[in-house]
Amino acid sequence: MKILVDAHVFDGKFQGSRTYIKGLYSALISKQKDWKFYFAGYDVSVLKKEFGEGKNTHYIQLKNRNKLVRLFYEFPQIIKRLKIDFSHFQYISPLIKRGKYIVTTHDILFEEKRFSHFFPKKYKLINGTFFKHSAKKADVLLTVSTYSQQKISELYNIAKDDIHITPNAVAQLDEKTTKDNHIKEEYGIEKYLLYVSRIEPRKNHIAILKAFINLKLHTKGYKVVFIGKQDINDPELDTYIKEHNKILNEHLVQFPNVSGIALQKFYANAACVVYPSFAEGFGIPPLEGAVYGSKVLCSNATAMQDFTFFKYHIDPYNQKEIEESLCKLLEHEDVNIEKTRSLILEKYTWEKSAEVFVKAVSNKVY
Repeated sequence: MKILVDAHVFDGKFQGSRTYIKGLYSALISKQKDWKFYFAGYDVSVLKKEFGEGKNTHYIQLKNRNKLVRLFYEFPQIIKRLKIDFSHFQYISPLIKRGKYIVTTHDILFEEKRFSHFFPKKYKLINGTFFKHSAKKADVLLTVSTYSQQKISELYNIAKDDIHITPNAVAQLDEKTTKDNHIKEEYGIEKYLLYVSRIEPRKNHIAILKAFINLKLHTKGYKVVFIGKQDINDPELDTYIKEHNKILNEHLVQFPNVSGIALQKFYANAACVVYPSFAEGFGIPPLEGAVYGSKVLCSNATAMQDFTFFKYHIDPYNQKEIEESLCKLLEHEDVNIEKTRSLILEKYTWEKSAEVFVKAVSNKVY
């Protein structure tokens, strides 16, 4: 069995699909020794670091940076040349069919009327066409949550049984990552609320800043740390930051990106990991926060409704509830971090997702 993986996301800005491909295929490489995996990207050295150089791993350097050329010309040529059995794409597959296609549609939130205003018109127009076509034409269709499965089935008219759930998972904490003074020494930050996410309106960053200001947390030595690039402009957030610049200029710290080890350090040393997002196809950061040992304040909306192991599982539209819950969490209330970590590591594993993947693909071999 030859499987080609579109791994170009390892060359650009950090995306959730990168974590997904890394986790899923690391498990598959170990599990399916008799399968051959071909990873295609622009920087082969990066891919080799991520997936190793075993007997069943192979690497292909992509030549075309243009998305359309890559998808609709280069990949079909690679598939034909190497006689690939299955090719795996995130969201969009080539229009030209060569071999069988696996497509992971992580979410279609922009297709829901209640969330449509969070996305640019161009994004909705282009992706709405390609996402639907790719999902309906996939030989194996995957997604990451029960919520996304339901919405894809409902809005794209695809039977639920034909949509296989391969959830994201969280790796165990790196042994070198402990609760130490790394963040304080390197970044000058000691007590902080942490939000890891791209910046865009649906992520609801403003709720945390409002809570920070209303609760006067700066007077108690806290700061707010945002890690993630701005993806879609959020004028309301920008205006709020300007209006409260006197406080936030010193107490809001933003990083477009940090290394994997640094991110684990930020998680492990946070006073609280916050995630008040309005809509997610999955939502990995709150799980990472808990697994890495921090208290978590998490939205209960969309796919995150499954995260019932969080004691403070809040309505992201209820600012009062957000602030009251945050107060309780910061007052050293015991939220049984060890139990939450165990539940997450038991429920979300790449090995389980790999098993679903293998079964779904094997059923299409004929």
